[in-house]
Amino acid sequence: MESRNRLEWIVLAASLVAIAAVLGVLVWEGFGDHGRPPLPTVALHRARAYATAAGWVLPATATNKGDRSAQAVTFIATARVRGREEEATVTVDYLPAGSDVEVAFGFSAEPDGEVRVRIAGFLP
Repeated sequence: MESRNRLEWIVLAASLVAIAAVLGVLVWEGFGDHGRPPLPTVALHRARAYATAAGWVLPATATNKGDRSAQAVTFIATARVRGREEEATVTVDYLPAGSDVEVAFGFSAEPDGEVRVRIAGFLP
C-alpha cells in the first residue's frame, strides 16, 4: 500500500470536519427547541374595506410573530351586521415564522360597529 502524502491527509481531515459539521447542524435542527412558539396575530384594514355584489370585504394581515411556523391557522371575525351577529372565518394553510400573509374576511354587508377577531386554533 502506498503511503499518503500530506495533501491527502489535509483533504481527508477537512472532509471529516465538514461531514461532522453537517451532521451536527441536522441533529441540532431536528431535536432542538428553537425560540418562541408560533404567535399568530391579525390586523384589520377597515380603511381598505369595500363592497361587492356578494357582500362586504374586510382586508387584513395575518402575522406570525413567533420563531416557528404555524399550520392551519384559523381566524374568526365577529361583527354585528344589520342587527345580527355574523362570523367570517379565514384559514391560513401555512404561516412561516416572522411572515405576513394578506387575507380578507367577508360579511353580508358593512358591519354596524366593531369587528372582533380571535384565533380558533392552529397546528405548530
